[in-house]
Amino acid sequence: MKPFTLFLILFLLFQFSLKAQEHTGKISGILTDEIGNPIAATIILISITDTSFRKMTVATEGKFSLKNLKSGKYQMMLRAVGYKDIIENIEINPSRLLVSKDFILVSISNNLGSVYIAAKKPLIERFNDKVIMNVENSIISTGNNALEILAKIPGVSVNQDGIISVLGKSGVHVLIDGKSTYLSAAQLATRLKSLSGNELKSIELMTSPSARYDASGNAGIINIKLKKNSSLGTNGNINLGFGYGKNPKSDAGISFNHSNKNFNIFGSYANQNNQYQEDLNITRISPDGISDLYFHQYNTQIRSSHNNNYKLGLDYFINERNTIGFLTSGYFNHGHDSSNGKTNIGKNFMETDSSIVADNPSTSKYRNQAYNINYKSVIDTLGQEFTIDLDYAEYQNEECTVYNNYFSDVNGNQYKSPLTFRNLTPSHIKIRAAKIDYSLPLNPKTKFDFGIKSSWVVTDNDFRFENQVASHWQNDQSRSNQFIYDENINAVYVNFKHEFKSTGIELGLRAEQTNSEGNSISEQKVAKRSYLDFFPSISINHSVSENNQLGFSYSRRIDRPDYKSLNPFVYFVDLYTFSQGNPFLNPQYTNAFAFSYNYKKKLNISLGYSITDNLIMDVLLPDNAKKTLYQTVQNLDKQFSYHLTIGAPTTITQFWNMDNTVTTTYNQIKSANLGGTDYNRKKANFTLNSSHSFTLSPSAAAELSGEFTSAQIYGSYAIKPYYGLDFGLKKSFLAKKLQMKFAFNDILNSRKTRISSALSGLNYNLSQKQESRIFRLSLNYAFGSNSTRATREREKSVADEENRIK
Repeated sequence: MKPFTLFLILFLLFQFSLKAQEHTGKISGILTDEIGNPIAATIILISITDTSFRKMTVATEGKFSLKNLKSGKYQMMLRAVGYKDIIENIEINPSRLLVSKDFILVSISNNLGSVYIAAKKPLIERFNDKVIMNVENSIISTGNNALEILAKIPGVSVNQDGIISVLGKSGVHVLIDGKSTYLSAAQLATRLKSLSGNELKSIELMTSPSARYDASGNAGIINIKLKKNSSLGTNGNINLGFGYGKNPKSDAGISFNHSNKNFNIFGSYANQNNQYQEDLNITRISPDGISDLYFHQYNTQIRSSHNNNYKLGLDYFINERNTIGFLTSGYFNHGHDSSNGKTNIGKNFMETDSSIVADNPSTSKYRNQAYNINYKSVIDTLGQEFTIDLDYAEYQNEECTVYNNYFSDVNGNQYKSPLTFRNLTPSHIKIRAAKIDYSLPLNPKTKFDFGIKSSWVVTDNDFRFENQVASHWQNDQSRSNQFIYDENINAVYVNFKHEFKSTGIELGLRAEQTNSEGNSISEQKVAKRSYLDFFPSISINHSVSENNQLGFSYSRRIDRPDYKSLNPFVYFVDLYTFSQGNPFLNPQYTNAFAFSYNYKKKLNISLGYSITDNLIMDVLLPDNAKKTLYQTVQNLDKQFSYHLTIGAPTTITQFWNMDNTVTTTYNQIKSANLGGTDYNRKKANFTLNSSHSFTLSPSAAAELSGEFTSAQIYGSYAIKPYYGLDFGLKKSFLAKKLQMKFAFNDILNSRKTRISSALSGLNYNLSQKQESRIFRLSLNYAFGSNSTRATREREKSVADEENRIK
């Protein structure tokens, strides 16, 4: 079905439903405590005219809804144990059929024999279809960036290059506020490093997303939700932070919100200034036919980054049912690195014949500007909705690295002239996307969702290799390359949900048609593709009893190569280490199955299996003729993955809560040709995540968390065990308006990446230690009013494309 035809059908349904909507009212809202945690409460509705009882409901997870209300004046009472009652007068009439109000319940303080009890949303929440980490409640996440925080989620790992994996699989699709980032892995890592943890509200991990979401991400979807201020009046937050490990770090930010019945204006600005040290140590043996050569490379890099993020938005409430909004956001970041290394070469590691000393300074600039226009119409009280999102985003990245190489013999004397060259890697990306979503509830238990989406992405990477000749830079055409990638994806989906007495079922089908062209101008290589794929999904949840739920899910997903991986240019790390893209990569496809069991919404057990064809994998291979190591991206034949995850919170005492998650994975990767040989590796590993929260008083809390990951295989890498421990304290002042947090990350200074080769015939060991033992102190002050309005959730149409700008 063509996108225009589906759009016409949806538009006609939308117009028809506007005429057929019921003239009954609805009252809905959200209940939270003073710090934003959802509250379970009873809501009673009484007619003011005759004081008769009309309706009653119970808020679950802080949300409530009273439907099918006739016009009239009502008195609503909200009552929760441990909180003061709230009484609100509300009127329903033909011009005001939909009333949405949020409430903050004020707690009644209780002191039970010096033991303090406080309601608090847990750090980790588990559901059959997703796992949520409530970052804003985490003390130890203070001052960390989004990439560092992702590594703390059970089942998620981040390697030394910033590649994110879920349950041992690297194909994960990252959204920010429901919108794709369209960035490559490296560019996404840069983006997440510039995003302060102080800006994050929560992170959702969905391993089997519905057809509403883009089909990319064989390991599922990670949705990073940023903080939003939904209070009426004028209010906001100011935060300041400082950290120190081997180098200083600082962050500061402000957010504001002004809202009334007609419009809502909001914005934020955050600044980070960080300096990190990274130590790299590589030993490898290269066969030379007669005798082997031994290389020992060690390098110290100091990375300085200055990051600025901003956001400004406006929502205009046309009436109770229709809202139009505008949002612009972006960042402007720059940094510089100093990198100093030495490579010793000899007949063994103890005997050096020659050395190369490298001094490799670099500079970088990253800029992004994005715009979003959105429209939402709530058609009736049953939940019929129509939304439109239009997006435009532009990225400009500039990197320049100078390589100064000095050669000396066994006695330390220079034996040939220094070699100096540089890499310039400017890139420019433009993204346009549009999507329409329509929800059609047939009754309170049955619902259809329809939608269409189109995206257009053009990325221009102009890689230049320049040699220094007589104090001038000369471009080396044989090593330079301009790569332009043009892609258009058109998608349509339908999703069906129905609730039986004790069973809920969700069926979805998504179709995506892809047109792409990769043009290596310098090498005169053009790769064109056009293909259509279908992605079914199914989710079943069954309540065996009030406390026992079972779940099953299946989905088919795709991962397209990111734009940088398709670029065939050669990027040097040093004279003996480089990386190169592959313009002939094919997309990978995954069929994933999962079973889950949930007890009392606390204990959660998940068992999953997936098979991936044309697996896209980073590999590190030798070039024995040039005595070098090079990293590239290949399609391997298949990956078989199994996982078992058990997670459960435990209350030790009234002030000590513990949450433990054990994730066991078994991965097998098979390929007929990897490095010239058949490859078949199997490996089981496990990860333990443990977090402990302590309520010290109504205004003070502490947090302790740690993780341990056993040895594992990732493509051509054999990764050794990894572990770490973090601690944090929090204290509130001025009626909880001022919060002070202290965090001590990586107490044992143990977070180090250690890698060896999983390929026979390739002998190397790599150790990479990033600055991780860091002390952090932060202050956050909240100002303004506290009465809240329901926050609008936006789901940008450019999320998938931005996620592939790596």
